[in-house]
Amino acid sequence: MPPEIRRGFVVFAALLTVFAVIWAARMDHIPPAEFALQNGTDPRTLDPHRATGQPESRIIFELFEGLLRMLPDGPPDPETGLQPLTPQPAMAESYEVSEDGKTYTFHLRDNIFWTDGSPVTANDFAWSWQRMLHPATACEYGYLISEVAYAEEYHNSIVNVGDHVEVELWDRPGETPSSDANIQHFPRGTMRYGTLREIVKPPRPELPEGSSDEAQESAELDWQEQWVYVVDVVPEQADGSIDWEAPASPQRFAASPAIAAADEAVERTHGVMVAFGKLGGAEAVDERTFVVRLENSVPYFLNLVAYYPLFAVNRQCIETYGAPLWTKAENIVSNGPYQLAFRRLRDRVRVEKNPLYYKADQVGMETIDFISLESQNTALNMYETGQIQWVTDLPTAVLQELKKRDDFHSAPKLSIYFYKLNTAVPPLDDVRVRQALSLALDRRQIVEEVTKAGQQPAYTVVPPGIAGYKSPQGMPENVQRAQELLAEAGFPGGRGFPKLSLMYNTSETHRPIAEVIQQQLQNNLNIKLELKNMEWGSFIETVQMEQYQMARYGWVGDYPDPNTFLDLWVTGNPQSNTNWSNPEYDRLIEAAAKELDPATRMDLLRQAESILVTELPIIPIYFYTSAEMAKQNIEGFAPSAQDLHPLQVLRYRSKPSPESKE
Repeated sequence: MPPEIRRGFVVFAALLTVFAVIWAARMDHIPPAEFALQNGTDPRTLDPHRATGQPESRIIFELFEGLLRMLPDGPPDPETGLQPLTPQPAMAESYEVSEDGKTYTFHLRDNIFWTDGSPVTANDFAWSWQRMLHPATACEYGYLISEVAYAEEYHNSIVNVGDHVEVELWDRPGETPSSDANIQHFPRGTMRYGTLREIVKPPRPELPEGSSDEAQESAELDWQEQWVYVVDVVPEQADGSIDWEAPASPQRFAASPAIAAADEAVERTHGVMVAFGKLGGAEAVDERTFVVRLENSVPYFLNLVAYYPLFAVNRQCIETYGAPLWTKAENIVSNGPYQLAFRRLRDRVRVEKNPLYYKADQVGMETIDFISLESQNTALNMYETGQIQWVTDLPTAVLQELKKRDDFHSAPKLSIYFYKLNTAVPPLDDVRVRQALSLALDRRQIVEEVTKAGQQPAYTVVPPGIAGYKSPQGMPENVQRAQELLAEAGFPGGRGFPKLSLMYNTSETHRPIAEVIQQQLQNNLNIKLELKNMEWGSFIETVQMEQYQMARYGWVGDYPDPNTFLDLWVTGNPQSNTNWSNPEYDRLIEAAAKELDPATRMDLLRQAESILVTELPIIPIYFYTSAEMAKQNIEGFAPSAQDLHPLQVLRYRSKPSPESKE
């Protein structure tokens, strides 16, 4: 190596050392939190309506609160160690359910406040649920409340002649009739309300035969933009209500700037949608009463109400700062047991007890750090030295030794590890190929030699343990049949089969699993698998854009019902990203949603799962068990089936000193 290059390396190393010392000194100036946990990767967002992952949800559950909240209900099960959790009164102190199970009336407490001191009201929930459902919010969980009256139509921008509609004019702040859109969804433009009387559509464009899906979709969107909506507009009353039968004036609206510019009788609009907020599906009757009306009874609806996408967010905060700036520590207004103290990228999110929380005296920890920490070994070392008190992802190399300790916790979880397949990409568009890939995998090798925490091989999608439900058999390993199917698909002995790409997010567990599967597919089918590691945010974005072939995924049940694992794969579900669609599957899921008899409902779901594990848009790998460690002087910690841990109930048996925190 030339001397000048060697000197350059010495200088670089010195600078790196100085930077490390400065960074360490900076971190040393942060007083330790009373409780700290390993939270995996950096959270992508703290917006309850934009979050989807566990690193985000753990924080959001503490910053915000819904009408109900999942809280411990009795002691942990003596056999499984699982802590039962049930939806319990939170912002709502009580509720009633109608005899037919379709109307829920929630009564809010009197002494509930946002962190800015303003009261939390039923109007906050009405506005928040509408924001969650609005297509521009891009909430991937909007489908969860599709049974709320008019929610599905609103979320999917479905309107028909005769519908009562809302029209948002093209006058958001900074917009002109010919300008681009102000992407800040809230505050919205001027609203008009009325009855849709006509949709004037130009001739549908005809594309050349063989046009790509992208070209067809683009042409369809361009065509829809040219539609002119004729609405009988009625005035909004002073109290915000609408008299749909009041004298109306016909007005014309279009999304196309060209059409609006060419005809002064046409106003440009952001959209014409069902007037969800005015039709009583989710309605604030008064400041303390929130009423929800369902199209069909939903047996797990209270669990949904206790799930974070249905928590309230502060309207004034969002309208003032816009998204995503409203979630910055200096801006955010929340209503949960904790409030945001600060956030440091690639380091931690710190929350502190919210003094305005209605049960602040029952919140155990003063401050909590959610540490952005993916390294299993580093996390364990920090745990052993008292820097964190809860480790969520343990090194498999020492798992057998750790299992012997009293501070080790393990229990079944309502969750599954699987691979998504992009069924729009050849040869994964062939069901025989997907079946061959699944049949060629030895899942037992993975759980016994790689994960080693008691996971169960999965051949179906719904984890065991849900009362009243039994999954179909699935397709266990059968290498000979896998080879036959691959040959039937045109790839005998793997000849001519293109190299596949498997994506996974950064984790010390995902890569060894992928390497075992890579070797199994090579040995059993002569298929080459390229492995691609990606940072969490980029990984999620790539999958959502469907720019992948195979991708590692996991799913924790949002509520204890098979539907939380099965409705993900209904055509058009934003969580799917597999491009798989099956009309019979969709029909069965829809029928189950309307079925009142529990046994019949479970049978419909079982039929749907049978289709799913036959056509395999996803390949099940294993069902999770928890493997975590928590300090023994913490009260209130126990594994739960949904991997929910309400941190507000945790407290120390004896207060730790800032140095040891043991």
